[in-house]
Amino acid sequence: MSAAPSEPSMPQEINVGSEAYHSIAATAEDQNVIVSPLLLEATLALLYLGSDGATAEELQGLLKLKQRFASNAKMANYYANELSAATGDADTRIQLQSRLLIQGDGKAGASIAEDFQKIAQTYFHATAECQDLQQQEKLRQYICEHILPSVGGGKWQQLELPQLSNQKSQLLLLLAAQLHSKWFLPFSAYRTGLYEFHGQDAAAAAAAPKAVPMLFDDDMFVKYAELRELDARAIELPYEHVDELAMLLILPNQRDANALRQLEAQLRQVDLAALQQGMKMESVQVLVPKFSIDFECSLRQAIQGLGLEHIFNSSANFKHLYPGSSLPIVDILQKLRIELNETGSSSATSAAPATTAYKPIVISNSRQKFFRADHPFFFAIRGEQSTLFLGHVVSC
Repeated sequence: MSAAPSEPSMPQEINVGSEAYHSIAATAEDQNVIVSPLLLEATLALLYLGSDGATAEELQGLLKLKQRFASNAKMANYYANELSAATGDADTRIQLQSRLLIQGDGKAGASIAEDFQKIAQTYFHATAECQDLQQQEKLRQYICEHILPSVGGGKWQQLELPQLSNQKSQLLLLLAAQLHSKWFLPFSAYRTGLYEFHGQDAAAAAAAPKAVPMLFDDDMFVKYAELRELDARAIELPYEHVDELAMLLILPNQRDANALRQLEAQLRQVDLAALQQGMKMESVQVLVPKFSIDFECSLRQAIQGLGLEHIFNSSANFKHLYPGSSLPIVDILQKLRIELNETGSSSATSAAPATTAYKPIVISNSRQKFFRADHPFFFAIRGEQSTLFLGHVVSC
């Protein structure tokens, strides 16, 4: 289980987090969605270090750890490097809480392994702790009062954990994060105005268009591509200070209700890194809605769909995490928050006051290169080596 410091390796990305996102997005077509592949995959890699036997083999196989890393130390350093890059910058960073909450079996001497706790905190920005998972209202209160304040506050709206019969020990994974960032090329608050967004809602396949505040720049020099094979177009909005970190937005050319669903189905087979490398710097007319997402969900079903079953069984072996008893995972919960405005992605007050009386945006249709996100679209926030977030916006 040892993970001595070494130089971080730079393996190719895997698609575990991406597949989990697409599974969630397919069941939440009428909601704004955001999932973090990096946080999910890092947490599963940490679990591997705490596991043994068939449980370890299952995690290793899904994450392709032996193919990607020469040793556990290189794997730990890789995730430490990626998470530190995401959390360490003053202007562009993730506020992160990754918790492993354990319901103990009450056996004398049973406790969280000290070696595991050290690795979790040093390399994975995670902490293991013992909590009463059976008192769910008290647990929800604990999460709201002691975990969420450091990622922007708010409430955990729903907390209904599956009950594991005859199982005294169990493990709950909790991932919470909020993105704070600044654009490398900020939008002017004076150009923000109203424009119709053709969204979706729960009651109908397509909602009536409504005027919403939109960020606007008639001449922004950014990476751009027309993706004819996807019947879509893409732009890349870079963030400040952090090398290569950018928001990739992909917009279906069609406005119909099925367009985003069809696009996301095709994107499951697309290498986003390769797509970004093929984009070219262009002068583009950019129109993007201001939006806010506060999305919580269970990732258990999505993870099981990828073939992970043993970690949820009563025989789950995490003896390097909690020696002395089996420790099945009862659920994997995620709460992520992002707000997009003129200055970047954050919950801070945008450059324009909330009371601003926005004027309608009048755009010129003469521009050859344009990205007008006036209907549902997909986005990815990626660094050079990893995908921090995937999401879609269907309403504003």
